[in-house]
Amino acid sequence: MSSVRSLDPKLASLIDQLRSRIRRYVAWDALLAALVIVLAGFWIGLALDYLPVKLGGTEMPRSARMLLLIAIGALLLFVVLRLLIGRLSRPLPDDSLALLIERKHPSLGGRLVTAVQLTRPGRQGDSHDDRLLGRVHREAVAGVDDVDLGSVFQWRPLLRKFGVLLPLVLAALLLLVISPQTAWTAASRLMLFSDQPWPRRASLEMVGVELPRITAGEQDDVEPLFVEFDGTTVRLPRGSDPVLRIRAKADDDAIVPDVCTAYYQTDAGTRGQANLRRVGRQRDGYQAFLLDGPPLAGLSESMSISIRGLDDRLDGYRIEAVTPPAVKQLDVQIRYPDYLRGDLPQGEQVIDRDTPYQAGLRIREGSRVRITAHASSPIGAIDHQVTQSGQVVPGIAPQIVDDAMSASLSIDHFDEATTVKLVPISDDGISAQAPYRYFFGVIRDQPPEVSLKLPGIGSAVTPIARLPIAVQATDDYGIDQSTVDLVVSSPEASGTTNEPLSVFQPAPDRDGRSEGAIDLRDLADQGTIETLQPGGSISVYAEATDAYDLDGRHVSQSEMFRLQIVTPEDLLALLERRELGLRARLEQTIDETQTLRDGLARLEMPGDSVSGTPGDSDEQASPDRQRQILRLRIQQAALQASKSSEELNGIVAALGDLLEEMVNNRVDSVDRRQRIGQSVRDPLRSVVDNEMQRLSARIAELMLAAEAKDGAADGSNPNNETTEPESSDDTAANDTAADDTAGSGPSDRQAVQARQAAVQAADQALLQLSAILEKMLDLESYNEILDMVRGLIDDQEQLLEETKEQQKARIKSFFD
Repeated sequence: MSSVRSLDPKLASLIDQLRSRIRRYVAWDALLAALVIVLAGFWIGLALDYLPVKLGGTEMPRSARMLLLIAIGALLLFVVLRLLIGRLSRPLPDDSLALLIERKHPSLGGRLVTAVQLTRPGRQGDSHDDRLLGRVHREAVAGVDDVDLGSVFQWRPLLRKFGVLLPLVLAALLLLVISPQTAWTAASRLMLFSDQPWPRRASLEMVGVELPRITAGEQDDVEPLFVEFDGTTVRLPRGSDPVLRIRAKADDDAIVPDVCTAYYQTDAGTRGQANLRRVGRQRDGYQAFLLDGPPLAGLSESMSISIRGLDDRLDGYRIEAVTPPAVKQLDVQIRYPDYLRGDLPQGEQVIDRDTPYQAGLRIREGSRVRITAHASSPIGAIDHQVTQSGQVVPGIAPQIVDDAMSASLSIDHFDEATTVKLVPISDDGISAQAPYRYFFGVIRDQPPEVSLKLPGIGSAVTPIARLPIAVQATDDYGIDQSTVDLVVSSPEASGTTNEPLSVFQPAPDRDGRSEGAIDLRDLADQGTIETLQPGGSISVYAEATDAYDLDGRHVSQSEMFRLQIVTPEDLLALLERRELGLRARLEQTIDETQTLRDGLARLEMPGDSVSGTPGDSDEQASPDRQRQILRLRIQQAALQASKSSEELNGIVAALGDLLEEMVNNRVDSVDRRQRIGQSVRDPLRSVVDNEMQRLSARIAELMLAAEAKDGAADGSNPNNETTEPESSDDTAANDTAADDTAGSGPSDRQAVQARQAAVQAADQALLQLSAILEKMLDLESYNEILDMVRGLIDDQEQLLEETKEQQKARIKSFFD
């Protein structure tokens, strides 16, 4: 029997079939694993990308989707390299495959492995019998028919992978059938990196931000400033109250959220949320929502913000809080009006005052003012408003300096209190959140103040009088010119007056005072005025002007003195009546002084019972009450003494005016002046300076004496201390001292003496005043005699005039 040198074709076919089936198993295993990875990655990506949308979140960003795709690719690569290529590249020798079959078919009894190994080409050195090998070979071929290659494989791994794959595939097919748009969106977003968002039930859109428009004016109907997002960022001024606006679609394909919520996080880390307010009804297919409270109210720091409504979300928006420009300093340059400049340098560009603004700054009327505002950051514009007396001043345009750090505006004629409001605005529209207000007061040029006095002149003057003039003229910037004017009214032209005549130009000193005189006699002799006639009148007043030339002239006029022109005799008669009035005042003063003297005499002083001075004390009153009444009466006496002195001073001054009027009116009455001056005025002045002063001093001493007595009575035991006498002798001594105090001690005698001295001073003053009154009565009798003489002279002159008239009448009748 020949030896076996090659494997039977049936056996070789069995081995090749097993090898092929193993490779197909590996391929299917790898394919199922890859499909599971792909579909699992798809559904995981879909869940990560779409489920947050359903819950109100946002889609995965492109970077996250890219990482997911990279992970899936890495897993696929691992499957291909490890489960497919790695396993397919491994050798599958025939003996190993035969052994694999032997394990699952023990009935072969090793024959298949033996036949395969011993018939391997190139095998040498084996020691066996060819016949035995042939028999094993034949038996192996005979047992091949009973071999099931399927039993060699484990199908559970494939079934598990298929069990995982099947629902994934079915779900994908179901998604593709039910919502192809969703399947396509998922595939495009996960595989093509499309940024197309997922369709949502709600659709939100960012509209922008509304800012209250800050202007220098006070208009209430100014529309707010609308600011759009630059991409996802908007810049807003710090401290502003912005209103964030969004809108939601309200058509058939979209649902309007009931509530939209803003989630924010500030740069400081503060987190929070706030609901947006639904505004009005749906318009043009949209529903408006706005956020007008925290965290935007009083914006203080930058923040990131997102809006959620149902399943839609506006994410990634940022609000930058920018510090707005501010006016850090205001400079004021002032050029005074020409009439105030005096010797200052001339020129349009000359500045008289350059000062920073301060509260309460006041500027002189008519000045030219330039206001320069320095900003804290570059500005592109500045809103302004200049108001005077509540009215907006037009035509004032600010100018921005080249470096954009300051702006200036000019007021050419400053004549009213002015309010300037400024709102600096940056190049990107960021403005200050409140106007800067500056108030400028005005220093008005006040008209001059002028006063005129005619010392020694009454309401009537003689035609040849001399009028003393005392002018006081002052002005805040100096007097330019002052005059004293005279207006003459003649008795013939009743109701008409002549033009005023400047008869005196004062030469004021540094205090604005000047003195002089107007001589009516000299003015008449020079022809300046007509000769004054009794019955007429003159008016005298002073005028003063300053250098003010902005709007007219400032002319001030003093009080006008209207003086009646009378004859010397009529003037004397007027003076006599005034003298009678002064005599009546003197009589009243004497009566009051007599009452004062009687009151002093009736004062009940301590010690009156010893001295025998009668008193009118109230025995029912307590000692404290008596002391209070005493002090009150002494105070009343002091006040009456002061009043009498003042009244006498007034009489003295009035008599002096009478004498000055006689002198100024050139009344030839030297004897009368001497009698009034030497017999009445001078003695009265002496009484005021001596007797009345002495009386006041005595009353003051009386008050001191009374107070000293009160202090002695009240201070006998000032500390209310109680001491016990050491012996009966001490007690007797104390009783004796108490008796001395209750009796007429030294303080009692001083009080009585002070009262007597005051009474004597009052008597002396009364004697002097009575003597002066007697002299005034003598002067009155003398004046009456003079009046009788004047009357006789007037009657004689009238008789002579009547006689002349009768004589003229007789002569005329003779010719007739």
